[in-house]
Amino acid sequence: MKKRFVSTRVFFCVMLLVYLMGCAPKQPGMVRDIEVFPQDALYYLDQPKEELISPQRQAELYDDFLTRFFIPWHREKPKFTAREVFWGLDRYRSRDIYGENNLPLPPGWIEEMELKSNIEAYPLVHLPGITVVHASMRVLPTQRPVFYNPARAGEGFPFDYMQNTLLPAGTPLLITHISSDREWALAETDFAAGWIRWSDLAIAADDFQQAYKGKPLAGFVVDDVRLTSQSGMHLVSGRVGMALPIAREQEYEKFLEVMVPVRDHSGRAQVAVAEVSKNDCQKMPFVPKTENFANILNSMIGQAYGWGGLYENRDCSALIRDVFAGFGLFLPRNSGDQARAGHYISLEGLSGREKQNLIARHGEPWLTILYMPGHVMLYIGQESATGQALVYHSIWGLRTWRPFKDDGRWVIGRTVITSLEPGKEMARLALPHGLLLERVVGMVFPAKP
Repeated sequence: MKKRFVSTRVFFCVMLLVYLMGCAPKQPGMVRDIEVFPQDALYYLDQPKEELISPQRQAELYDDFLTRFFIPWHREKPKFTAREVFWGLDRYRSRDIYGENNLPLPPGWIEEMELKSNIEAYPLVHLPGITVVHASMRVLPTQRPVFYNPARAGEGFPFDYMQNTLLPAGTPLLITHISSDREWALAETDFAAGWIRWSDLAIAADDFQQAYKGKPLAGFVVDDVRLTSQSGMHLVSGRVGMALPIAREQEYEKFLEVMVPVRDHSGRAQVAVAEVSKNDCQKMPFVPKTENFANILNSMIGQAYGWGGLYENRDCSALIRDVFAGFGLFLPRNSGDQARAGHYISLEGLSGREKQNLIARHGEPWLTILYMPGHVMLYIGQESATGQALVYHSIWGLRTWRPFKDDGRWVIGRTVITSLEPGKEMARLALPHGLLLERVVGMVFPAKP
């Protein structure tokens, strides 16, 4: 009996020690990978001037980009069915959902959204449009957030399930429906559909479309580029992944003039011209040199994680999509769709070592997406000392073990460069599923035929 008591006491002492080790003071959001691996993509370049995509292949990819970018203006009917655009009503009708005050939303809230959605009349209109700001595309016609139980790790802020995606200013779209209160428009691009505030978009008449499509596009290589009209008024901020037409073909030594869509008093799109430095904005598609990829990655390193583009930040798939856009690759918006957007090599059923070896043999640094359900990462090469794969990604957090509770989260909450085993040194990391390497199931090559 005494021996059993001593064994029990030793067991609980060990468990307490493990728990306290996991609670040891640590700089918020840091893991060893972020401290050890330079958070500078240029550091990992072997051949800075190497071009990663052949001119012929890039031309093919860019033709596809232009087609898919402008295709909403050429549709004769909506791409998405009523079931596809109103899916949120059924999804959240049977769930426990919470508002911004962490309290359950009032009874009847979904019914209110159903009335605003005016389902029976879909599609009510057929209007080419364009975003005039960085517009949030919402699942239901509301700005109010919807969370699952905030008491659970990985739920609550910032996981607003009404946030579908962020559309940069200047994104062509098709307006297919109007909410019953006429405050919201249901619109679609080639890759998504959802509700956008009417004030965030404008109707693109035929003459505007012809002027807008008839020019080469320019893309931004950094974020937060201030675009002002010729009269000095602020129009919008340029950002990586955003594309605007070049207003005039003749080139200045240091500047480009780009066309920025604005909304007039009648809700129609007009063109304003803004001057922008070539250090910030370049003609598309960008030359696919490794140093150009690295510079774009560096422009977003350390930025806050943004579920669905919340607060104009990026989640994992938005980051990958924006990295490739300027080089002429049009990627889907969600991680699952990105996994199907190119040549795919499965990693399922392999050990961690086997995955590392396969990535080392077949992975193409800067052009390979590593996929796990719910998350995507850009493979940028191998760490020289150990040979382990290094990735660039926007990550919310790592799963941690909590005694007698569901998994917790160690929040990283930003864009970082790590191995596939960030947090491995943490006593409280939930093993094995807390390791990204354990959950990676495939490699995607979006530039390959």
